[in-house]
Amino acid sequence: MQATKQTTIAIIDDDCALLEALRDLFETVGISSLVYGSADAFLDSGDLSRVDCVLADVRMPGTSGLALLDAVVRAEGPPVCMMSSFAESTIRQHALSAGAALFLAKPLNSQDLLEFVAQATSR
Repeated sequence: MQATKQTTIAIIDDDCALLEALRDLFETVGISSLVYGSADAFLDSGDLSRVDCVLADVRMPGTSGLALLDAVVRAEGPPVCMMSSFAESTIRQHALSAGAALFLAKPLNSQDLLEFVAQATSR
């Protein structure tokens, strides 16, 4: 019998309540998550190669979500979904042109998140 690989998503946001809510959402559908309160914490963790996709806020203290996106793309890392409460079209366009697979406005739609993970892990 062949074991199926557990999908793991990295969730990066400075909002602790949102991190917990997203972890709970993914857990209910069998998706493992690693949560980080900052882009720096994620980048310093060495977990980039352990995750199938990344969900990151645009605006965080320290390294921004867009700088994180650039680092993941340079490392040829997994697909990244950027999210923001401030979904101005210029930020959205910058994120998408910099290599984000998706850009979501907060409040987040759980179906959009699950579709992103499904698409990211089927490639």
